[in-house]
Amino acid sequence: MDAMSSSVNLNTKVLDSLTRLAESLARLDERGLKYAVEPSSSPAQHFHNHETVMDEITRTSAALTLSQADSNVPQSTVTAKQLSHYRAQPPALVEAYALLTTGSQYIHATSTKYTLVSKIDYETEGGNLAVELRKGAELIGAATVAVFSPEMGCGPSAKRYIKQFSRGVIASVISLIEAFENGSAVGGKDNHVGAQKTGAVWSACDAIQQMPKGNRNSMRRECMVWIRDCMESVTEFEDIMNLGEREDAVGEDEDDMVEEELYTPVEMKIVRAAVNVMKCSKNVLGLVMKACDCVGERIENLTESDSTEISDSHAATDPRNHNAEMLQWISTLHELARCIGEGVTDFGILLYPPLDLSDTPSESTLCQQLNNQLKALEKCVNCIHDASLPLSGVSMQSSMSGEVLEMTERLVNGIRTRAAEVQGAMT
Repeated sequence: MDAMSSSVNLNTKVLDSLTRLAESLARLDERGLKYAVEPSSSPAQHFHNHETVMDEITRTSAALTLSQADSNVPQSTVTAKQLSHYRAQPPALVEAYALLTTGSQYIHATSTKYTLVSKIDYETEGGNLAVELRKGAELIGAATVAVFSPEMGCGPSAKRYIKQFSRGVIASVISLIEAFENGSAVGGKDNHVGAQKTGAVWSACDAIQQMPKGNRNSMRRECMVWIRDCMESVTEFEDIMNLGEREDAVGEDEDDMVEEELYTPVEMKIVRAAVNVMKCSKNVLGLVMKACDCVGERIENLTESDSTEISDSHAATDPRNHNAEMLQWISTLHELARCIGEGVTDFGILLYPPLDLSDTPSESTLCQQLNNQLKALEKCVNCIHDASLPLSGVSMQSSMSGEVLEMTERLVNGIRTRAAEVQGAMT
């Protein structure tokens, strides 16, 4: 009886340990929080002892936001110095991602055994395999904490993805063990709860293999997600506009209720201008990816002559200072792009008919959101158009490809056109 009780406690302890780990990962802040981990023999041992991942969290400014950009704070102090690399990943980061993969593969293999064995003997053999699942979770937790450490030089994008995917694996393992703990996965041969939970674990582990790794891949993935959102929103609202217009006066019968799903002539003009802003946002996000790659390539190909030129002109004796400034510029540009990507959602949710324009469209929430989006577009494009290093002031126009320079000029004019359309539609 004591042995059974010990086994039951083992399952419970593993579940409690994984819950603590999940809570600790949830508290990691990809926007640049500073934290310290208690010294231990290893990160895995740290989790094994059921201690928290973070002992201290101090908020710091992680990225340039639109509100901060309007302040008098120098740009170099607003943007956190997070990136230490763009394309090439440092060896320590490669090892951290390898540890993440190892942990996910170990959980993938162990979860199958756990489900099969737990159906027969959950208390004893199942408890032993639960410990093995925890070992894999410890590897994933250790890898995630490592990527979040300042020494890795990862930006918010890379941190966000590893946090998202690692939490997905841990949550699926917790769900699997809980299914046996509460008895929902135990029963006759027609009970497939255990198999379903195991499938969820497999899916979460397989997703780790597809996770973008490193700063460049993570930043580009985010941009592509925002671009996809822009395209889907454009398609959705163009389809609504293609349904035609409705009359300004709407009654209460069934036909009039259907009419409410259409735009009035006044609303149609506003939505058309808003959709054009979405299209412009998509193009600017595409430009951001190209501009970041141009500067990233310059970082990799930084020559001795470049370093000498910077040293003579700006007394920067270490060429790596030039490299750090370019990485900071990339980080700042991407955060401006984030404002654009998230801004499309902010004003997109206000475009469903009927529009809430109050008495004065120019004072409506929709108008304010559109103006915010136009400001974000202008700031982002100007960051590329007037590209220069934040501290030394050295121009980076020579780093840009002809395609980027041409696109920038077109979008500078395009944003002005979109702003005029919004103003005209709201008056």
